[in-house]
Parts: sequence; C-alpha cells; structure tokens
Amino acid sequence: MNPTRPTVANSAAIQGKGTVQVETGYDAYPGAMQTVDTAFYYAPLDRLRLDFVWSAFAHQANDDCTTTNGVSTIQIGGKVEFKKEDYHRWPPGVAVQYEAELPTASKQALQGYGQQAILLLNHHFGPNGVLDVMANGSIVQADCETATGCRYGGQQAFAVSYHVTKATRVYTEVFGQNNSQSNTPPGTYVFAGFYHPFNDSFGIDGGLRFGVTPGSSSFGTTVGLVFGKKVHGGSTPAR
Repeated sequence: MNPTRPTVANSAAIQGKGTVQVETGYDAYPGAMQTVDTAFYYAPLDRLRLDFVWSAFAHQANDDCTTTNGVSTIQIGGKVEFKKEDYHRWPPGVAVQYEAELPTASKQALQGYGQQAILLLNHHFGPNGVLDVMANGSIVQADCETATGCRYGGQQAFAVSYHVTKATRVYTEVFGQNNSQSNTPPGTYVFAGFYHPFNDSFGIDGGLRFGVTPGSSSFGTTVGLVFGKKVHGGSTPAR
C-alpha cells in the first residue's frame, strides 16, 4: 500500500501494480466543515494509478450563518509516475496527478465542479530511507457551478515523514491554499500526524491541523483507515 493520508502532500510513488487500495476517513473543522470521504485507487500499471473519490457526507457552515448537510462531490482522475525514486541518487521521484471534481449533491452549497493538476516530488534520506521529504504544488479550478463562474487558485504543501519504527511513520506538514480543496477550509495550516500499517492489507492514520493565518479554521482533525488487496500479478506493493 501507499497511503495518500493523513497529509495533504503525497509521495510521487504509487502502490504496487495490480493492487486495489481503499481509504476512508473523517475530516472535521469545528464551525467550518466536516467531511466523510471514501477513495478507491487501482494501479493497472507500474507507473499508473486510477482514482475515484466520493464524499458520502459533508457538513458545511455557510456565509449567512446557516449550515448545510448532504452528499457532496465525486472526484475522478489518476496519477502518473514519471520518474521512480532511487534512494542512492539525489534526483527525487516525480509524478503528476489530475483530479476532475463533479457535483452530485442536491444542495448548492455542497456542490463542487472543477479540476486540479498536481506536481508531486519526494525523496528518502538516511539509513534505509527513514526520512521522506515530500513537496506538492497544484493549480486549481473550482466553483464552476456558480453563477459567477470558475475561480482559480492553487495549493502548496511540504511534508516530512519519519519511520519511528519499521512500520510506524510520524508526519509534520505545512500547507496553504486559497480554496477548500482536500476537505480543508482556505488558509495556511501546520499538521502533525501518523500512519501505522498492521499488515500488508490494513492500516490506520490520523492527526491534527492548526490554522496559522487569519481566516483559516483554528484547528481540525483527520482520522482514516487504509485497505489494500492485490487483485492480479505484478511487482511487490510499495510501502
């Protein structure tokens, strides 16, 4: 497995060929938004991952002090790994990810219609690659369903993970955005969290985010589960 949670920044790597990976989680920002997502990832090739993400539930506080609950959006897309990382050489792993967001909710406030293109870089350092440095940057088109038309912006994230044991990783991250991508209100945030796989098929993750700029949510939490299963032959799944 190669989890996309708990950080916003992600590795350029994907799970092993022939592996289906399912992630489900809950993101909460009191007084702003809460989301339950389920993501399905499938790697038909060594360097290609196909994505389907469904927000089964969303709670959103509106500008007029009302709240909205309902089914939110669907995202479809994928990730292409252009350059695999080599621990023993300095060039990082490089990948590009694309997401198209399609509205499915009956409530206008929960709909989202747009797209996002993300550049992903990462490299491991230290003995056996215990330290992983990840940097992501994206261009975002959002809110195309509104009468005023699409808004454009971006999202930047920088994260570091450290293997405190052979399996358990701890994360720190800083990221900023001018929209509500990644189930997070606009603003700049710092994050601390963890990921622990119990075996090759199941893991858990979670953490806390704190807003550090005016207008951002003061704090938020994320918790999730990760499942993986190899459905046809290929190389050993990435860790």
